[in-house]
Amino acid sequence: MTERFYSGRPDGQVTVRDGVVGSTRRPLEPRSVLYKHRQNGFARTDHGAECAHIALAILADALGDEAYAMRTHEHFGRRVVALFPDRWTISRSRVLAYVNMIEREKRGDPAAA
Repeated sequence: MTERFYSGRPDGQVTVRDGVVGSTRRPLEPRSVLYKHRQNGFARTDHGAECAHIALAILADALGDEAYAMRTHEHFGRRVVALFPDRWTISRSRVLAYVNMIEREKRGDPAAA
């Protein structure tokens, strides 16, 4: 599977790039239908809501499962997205690794620490 990269900028724009070399960027679908707190885009007004919205959009894209993304996005937003600097990039494989870690922690797996 080709790696996918998610990148964000201070203006709230989040893009997706498939592959490493010569690939084009596209805007990340904000999934506003799933995330009711925003009308469209990733506005940078309420940091907590913004983190949750970006987390949901990244997870829905990376996992390909909107229901699973809905169940996981709040933890992912607090544990991962909240720590992003103004400009950031994260790979799909890193996203999936964080999701696996979060799921192990929810089960109380001692290997998750």
